[in-house]
Amino acid sequence: MLANHWCASVDATIQLRTGCNPLEKHGPQAVQVHAEAWAPIEAVADPHDIRQVVDYEVIFLAIRQLEQDDHCECLESSILRVMDAIFGMAIVTSARVSMHKPHVYNGQATPAISLDLSRQQWEKMKR
Repeated sequence: MLANHWCASVDATIQLRTGCNPLEKHGPQAVQVHAEAWAPIEAVADPHDIRQVVDYEVIFLAIRQLEQDDHCECLESSILRVMDAIFGMAIVTSARVSMHKPHVYNGQATPAISLDLSRQQWEKMKR
């Protein structure tokens, strides 16, 4: 948690096809997604103006768009796609995205992956 920052967060459950593991090749599976985008409070002159704050709808739509991709993708590449949308908002200085699959191992284990990035780290990755 960052002090003196706005945080927009989205929790969603989506149906995602992933193919990194042979146990996962049976079609779309439920994936729980949590995303947070952080912006310094002083960067928002008017918190009542939706164009100035971190727009959680951008995050939600990026997550939902993952379901439309027919290609088998791993959670890591899906997280990076959500990060791209989050950092597409100029006000965002850091973000966290996590995904986990509650049903992959029949309730015996819940594989999860998460990524925390600053804007500087994200920009370096994009070069």
